[in-house]
Amino acid sequence: MIRMIGGEMPEYAEEHPPARGLLYRHLTSRLPAGAEVLVAGPHDVTLLAALSDGRKVTCLVRSQPDAKALSEQGYTVLCGSLAKLTGDDQFDAVVALDGTARLCSPEGPQLDWTESVRTLKRALRPGGTLLLTVENELGVHRLVDTGTPTAPGTSQWRPLGEFGTAPGRADRLAAALGAEGMQVSGLAAAWPSQSEPTLLVTPETLRYGPLDALAALAAATVADAYQEKAVLSDPRRLASAAVRRGLGAELAPAWIAVAQLTTRSANVVPIPPVSHLSGGTIVEGSGHLLPTGRLLEELLLTAALGHDLPALRRLLTGWMTAAPDADAANVLVDGERYILLDPNRPEQPDALARFANTLFTGGYDHPWPAVTDVARLLEVLAGAAGVSSTPAVVPPSGTDSRREREQQLEALRRQLADAEARSRFFEVELEKRDAELGRAKVQIAAFSGSLGFRAAKAGLGLARQARNSLRKGRS
Repeated sequence: MIRMIGGEMPEYAEEHPPARGLLYRHLTSRLPAGAEVLVAGPHDVTLLAALSDGRKVTCLVRSQPDAKALSEQGYTVLCGSLAKLTGDDQFDAVVALDGTARLCSPEGPQLDWTESVRTLKRALRPGGTLLLTVENELGVHRLVDTGTPTAPGTSQWRPLGEFGTAPGRADRLAAALGAEGMQVSGLAAAWPSQSEPTLLVTPETLRYGPLDALAALAAATVADAYQEKAVLSDPRRLASAAVRRGLGAELAPAWIAVAQLTTRSANVVPIPPVSHLSGGTIVEGSGHLLPTGRLLEELLLTAALGHDLPALRRLLTGWMTAAPDADAANVLVDGERYILLDPNRPEQPDALARFANTLFTGGYDHPWPAVTDVARLLEVLAGAAGVSSTPAVVPPSGTDSRREREQQLEALRRQLADAEARSRFFEVELEKRDAELGRAKVQIAAFSGSLGFRAAKAGLGLARQARNSLRKGRS
């Protein structure tokens, strides 16, 4: 059933992906059975199906074609703008995992973030629960995305300094919801995107650690999200550095808040310290249950940049001995131990060749400047690792980073400049030798025409004849 509330968009269907994914489904499944739930904004149909299992679900969407599709699947739909929601209908829970940006029609009143939250709050019964996702406009995803709008011409662009009323930090999100009379019972940073997170970590866990393992998890999630995508810089390095430097919550792509319209503490939808997707299943627990150690790939790159050959040999040998079929981005090094970060990740028999591609195409410096191709670099790495046979070269994979490409070009420019300097040096030396040879020829020609030179030459000939005659007489 569809109920038009005003501000609906008859010919428009949402272009960007809706909120989706196993983590979102897992969170919403913890809402009480029998609850009446308002799902505000675009959400994936599989998420809606899981949520409607034992609950009464009503959808609020602005797109009339989307509303029709949801109605045909049996959902009750309020079609129109959030600004037209009166509050006459109230619910036990409001789910807005897509955020508030796609709740109002462009032709009608535009509610800012604070006004949208107030409207959603009016739809809650006392004691009701709000699940809300807020995008971080300064998150890693925007810092590396080549399509982040910075100039007029797109609907997402705003003039410099006008960032709206959405909170810019996780603690400010909790404070903003508290100022609206809602008690925040759960808060987490979401990686690698707002639309489909695969890693949720509470700000306290990001603050106290274990930072190395959390940095590795964040790097792994963004690596999967940006596979084969063009970016400004490698998001793995930025995500890992942000977590390790204590800025994981501040640079996360989004935050998820669970808040109750009540004065009592009622953690209806608990958010554990760490939740992440592993092999199609949700793994939850304390951050201290994660394996300890530094990411092998980072240690290898650090040793290569520092031209630390003993460390490179030790790391490569330990890797190929303990976990030869594990990608370097999925191995933690803790002293002499090599531990899998995610045991459910598929094996990579070409892991060493993949790391050779990373080292070569990423523009990283290494101790073998004479190596100018991936095949030769792979041979060197295999020898340093003690591998009996050199693996086959594999095509480059991973993110297409403009910064790393520029670094690679800069390395090639340095090599070319060095080759040109050597060429100029040898040209100057050759010109000097040619000049010296010319002077020697002139001197020889001058001396060869003199009487003394001819006499000396004749005497030398007679001496040679006499020596030869003596040798024949002795024989």
